[in-house]
Amino acid sequence: MNTHMQSFTKWAKRSTNSTSRTGDKTAVVYTRVSSKEQFDTNLSLDWQRKTIDEYASRCGFQVQEYFGGVYESAKTDGRVEFKRMLDYVKRNKKVTHILVYLLDRFSRTGGGAIKLAKELREKYGITIIAVTQPIDTSNPGGVFQQNIQFLFGEYDNQLRRQRAMAGMKEKFQRGIWCLTPPMGYSIVYTNGSNTDEKRKGDRKIVINETGRKLRKAFEWKAKGMKNEEILERLNKAGVKIYKQKLSMIFSNPFYCGIISTKMLNGELVEGTHEKLISQSLFLQVNQVRSEAKGKYGILHTKEQEQVPLKVFMKCSCCNQGYTGYIVKARNIWYYKCRTVGCGNNKNAIALNNEFSGYLSNFAIKEHLIAPFLYTMKQQFKGLDETRKEEQKNLKAELAELQKKMDTLEEDYYINKSVPAETYQKFMEKFVETRTKILQSAEACNTSSSNIYEHFEYAVNLSAKLATVWTSSDVNTKEKLQKMVFPDGIVYDRKNGEFRTEKVNEVFRLIARLNSVSGENKTGQTNNEVDLSSEVGLTLFRTNKRSPFQDN
Repeated sequence: MNTHMQSFTKWAKRSTNSTSRTGDKTAVVYTRVSSKEQFDTNLSLDWQRKTIDEYASRCGFQVQEYFGGVYESAKTDGRVEFKRMLDYVKRNKKVTHILVYLLDRFSRTGGGAIKLAKELREKYGITIIAVTQPIDTSNPGGVFQQNIQFLFGEYDNQLRRQRAMAGMKEKFQRGIWCLTPPMGYSIVYTNGSNTDEKRKGDRKIVINETGRKLRKAFEWKAKGMKNEEILERLNKAGVKIYKQKLSMIFSNPFYCGIISTKMLNGELVEGTHEKLISQSLFLQVNQVRSEAKGKYGILHTKEQEQVPLKVFMKCSCCNQGYTGYIVKARNIWYYKCRTVGCGNNKNAIALNNEFSGYLSNFAIKEHLIAPFLYTMKQQFKGLDETRKEEQKNLKAELAELQKKMDTLEEDYYINKSVPAETYQKFMEKFVETRTKILQSAEACNTSSSNIYEHFEYAVNLSAKLATVWTSSDVNTKEKLQKMVFPDGIVYDRKNGEFRTEKVNEVFRLIARLNSVSGENKTGQTNNEVDLSSEVGLTLFRTNKRSPFQDN
């Protein structure tokens, strides 16, 4: 610096970016498993800590503190040990790294994890390192790769949930109610323990004392008694419920032995649980209710090409669906909220254009398609390798368990050294364990290759999502809308914004990726799309057919 410039030294600005601490290697360690069963039965936590310690020693990290060592789900970032760890590293300015075994041990919240990692990296100079998959996040490519892995962790959660939902649906189809039963029923375990700590035996749903009192409520209603009087009688009998709850009970066919759930998609199944009332009494009660309330429901006119969003789109003020109407004098179509006096009207052409623009948020940027698909393919390969390893371990567990069962049978039938009571006790436990192992093995059989093909198709469709919607007929538009937003959308006319709570999993990941990788004119990263999903890739399993074509 020349002498002239030295006179201005006190005005020189220096970077306050904490990421400049690249030479420091002071770390904390975070380990976790997802469930109490994993915590009690396997050595994963010990193995995680051992692997991390070896990595820290090999790479010259000084470990200041250990966190975790417990079972905490990573579906949210509100975990007790996790929050304690974050508070510690944010207060302690010496910490430069958080060491974990895998990135999904840190978090499986997808976009939330990306946001948190960015905050730690840019505000506190703290880098997250997964010791089994180390990534250099000091460059945009490394940050991009880590973001993909965070998104994939959340995506894997969704796949697991989808498998669990499939198992629940299979039970419902067999008439087995696997959720908490409604008021008036209790769960008991026969031939086993009913304690919260360790429940064994066959699970049964039985009528309890409250249920026997609710049976009287059905009988009273069938005779035409008003709800107010029924509530008063129930209250005197010790059953305190509100009017809306009573209506829900009267309209629930579970009480007459019929299972009805959204998972069955309109199908009704005869349940295996105990009936509180007869089916004829249930129909009689609801006939009385129908006659008291009169007819209700609205018949919709045939769909119009000009208003494909009607019913599908709801008003932000009153949550009622929009309908469509035409001003014949000017031949202009409008969307209108169904609620009288709401006043939320909007020109159909303008609103359709706004929705097309909203769809563009879920269209992957062209320059991200190739790296995104490549990274996801690698992730799917890793998932297959993990599943193969799990299958290998489960096979070994099954073989070891079979040896124990064979030994027990030999001791009981041949050596006569085991009493019948002991044999029965341990054999039931072994059979239960074998069932769980076989179920876990079945869950590991799904190949990632087919899933990747559907994922690739969805990503390519995303690139032209708005164009396809704009150029399609009304039936195709409605199918496409439902595919992307299964529960519809909400329109806020005042702010000119669309909102939704559920988005198809693939498009949700694309929107988040666009958000975290895009920049506006000022260089600021766009706000992350705040979405959630319970929808997987089911709608894309079509073998190169459009997911919204008629069969």
